Amino acid sequence: MQARETWVDVDAAAEMWQYVDLDRAAACHCRVYRPREPLHVTEPDWEGGRINGHRRSWRKLTLEERIRLVTPEGMPAVLALQADGTPFTDWGTVFRRTSERIRRDFEPRFPIVTPHTLRHTFAMRTLEKLVKGYYQRAAALVADTHADAALALYLTKHDPMLVLRDLMGHTSVTTTEIYVARLDVQRIYGDFYREVGATSGLMSAEVASEFDEENDAAW
Repeated sequence: MQARETWVDVDAAAEMWQYVDLDRAAACHCRVYRPREPLHVTEPDWEGGRINGHRRSWRKLTLEERIRLVTPEGMPAVLALQADGTPFTDWGTVFRRTSERIRRDFEPRFPIVTPHTLRHTFAMRTLEKLVKGYYQRAAALVADTHADAALALYLTKHDPMLVLRDLMGHTSVTTTEIYVARLDVQRIYGDFYREVGATSGLMSAEVASEFDEENDAAW
């Protein structure tokens, strides 16, 4: 299993900690987790811990092993718990049932959402934020310093697709481009190039037309 790092919005992180402090704590109250073949964790840190006496990395644990982890306090080590204090893993069913309720009560055209749908949505929204910040920073560098030198330095170190590749856990940026769809990548780059170029006053009509011609050719 490949380790992945990402970020979350402040509001989402706050809601998660509220869940940990209230709902999760209530589910664990006065309960001791006793899975079959428990894996007892001691001396935990950010990288790993002793599991049944042997030092292991969190990154190398399988999903089945993670569900069997028991913390030093006698609780499950996974974040999401059921009402009885046991690990919750059936996210696919939650998303499917929620989608079906929305289709039934509000919008019959609403798609059936899966956990992977959220992953793809994360990829698209993150790419939009990366590209917008990318062009904003580039515009600031062009305005403050010599254009060619500034862009050369920036573009070699902060390519949004390389950042997204790492966040998605892909080994190749080509995989990331295929995953988010090449036409969507062109659209996102074109939209934010025009938006930032217009607001910064650095983009000419001739340059803007290049993106328009590229999009026309794609269609």
